[in-house]
Amino acid sequence: MKRREAILNVAMMMGGILSTPSMAAITEGLKPHRIKPVGSAFELNDAHFNLLEEITETIIPTTSTPGAKAAKVAETIILLLKDCYKPEQQNHFKAGLEALENESVKAYSLSFVKLENKQKTEILKKFEEMAKAEKKQAQTKPKSVDAETGIQQIENRRSASLIPFFTLAKELTILGYFSSEIGCTQALEYVAVPGRYDAVTTLKSGQKAWAVN
Repeated sequence: MKRREAILNVAMMMGGILSTPSMAAITEGLKPHRIKPVGSAFELNDAHFNLLEEITETIIPTTSTPGAKAAKVAETIILLLKDCYKPEQQNHFKAGLEALENESVKAYSLSFVKLENKQKTEILKKFEEMAKAEKKQAQTKPKSVDAETGIQQIENRRSASLIPFFTLAKELTILGYFSSEIGCTQALEYVAVPGRYDAVTTLKSGQKAWAVN
């Protein structure tokens, strides 16, 4: 199975975890008929890439199983941003990376990649709260009435449609990890050649969730 197909399958299974804009972007962007990626010019420089790797590893660290960095989740995120998200969202994501790095330097006088795990977690928690506030603000923006139609319209609709940086980073980290070989075969319960399909099954205590084959 090609990686894009695996990502799409996992995205469909994770529909309840991914935000609606992410789900729509990924399912549309990875359709087989799509010839050209949505934002094919998207790239990250080395500093941004290293920062993204550390963010993903902080979200899914190495424990008894390899973490996000070993699963090359940052590379998958770049692929998804490039293939599925429009330039406005890509630029918003880059701005989020820069804001997070600036916050790290402001708080600890160090780059995020050089922080201790506890410090990294504190910064990500702060950005998670910022993402929640950003989402709430977008949902409650004052409405204006169109003079011609009389229909209420949300102001700044374009900015309101952007997925907050940390929300997108976290969603794509989870999706990238659990569609990777490491995520499927080590973090999840994996059967290379499955037998009978059981739509409903009971997991034993401590048993891993099943991977999507």
